[in-house]
Amino acid sequence: MTTGARADYDPFAWFYDEHWCRGVTGDFLRALERLLLPRLTARARLLDLCCGTGRVAAELTARGLSVTGLDISEEMLSYARRNAPAAEFVAADARAFALPPHFDAAISTFDSVNHILSLGELAAVFRNVRRSLVRGGVFFFDVNLEMGFREHWREHYSAVEAERVCLLKGYYDAAARLGRYDFTLFRRREGRWHRSDFSISERCYTKSELRESLGRAGFCRIKFFDAPTAAGLPEHRGRVFILASKGD
Repeated sequence: MTTGARADYDPFAWFYDEHWCRGVTGDFLRALERLLLPRLTARARLLDLCCGTGRVAAELTARGLSVTGLDISEEMLSYARRNAPAAEFVAADARAFALPPHFDAAISTFDSVNHILSLGELAAVFRNVRRSLVRGGVFFFDVNLEMGFREHWREHYSAVEAERVCLLKGYYDAAARLGRYDFTLFRRREGRWHRSDFSISERCYTKSELRESLGRAGFCRIKFFDAPTAAGLPEHRGRVFILASKGD
């Protein structure tokens, strides 16, 4: 899930694992099963880019796939190694990683690509992914488009547990095309409460920007799939899945 600085995402790992990704992992698996997995062999090698706490990786390894997860957050990866012990994990920045070209497919779920905040950095991510794929490999990912930000990024959320509390407020700046969640988290450890305050931002890209950036990175046969209609996910209005092939 993560692509920004470690300081932004490490405090978020417990909340992400227990409250955010748990409920939607099945949704992304449904999209993968409909739109990607039928194109792959039974024991294909997958790169899970911005893998977060590894819940998607766990489901994929249970299906017999060989999965390598990559994330910049060490705390996210500590959860991932517990959640998906059959997968391998690499601590690296999606904007600056280099892996050998031995993956049949790369995936990136839960609008992780939106966390890349500039077209220049987005291009770097796409180039890195392409270099990691075998000839004929594919990249499958999802993004929030304008509708998704307008519908889901102006919300408030709170979770209160015996030793953990999360307060969240969302914003979307349509002129800047930036969404932001402001978090205040409290965790009780060794009898004391510890507070963390941080923000997580996402960039709203257009289909034309994504198509152009993928093409410049060397991808071809770029297809867009609407989440509600193509993936059977009506609650994900404003989300699209994108499938791109590595060019020769």
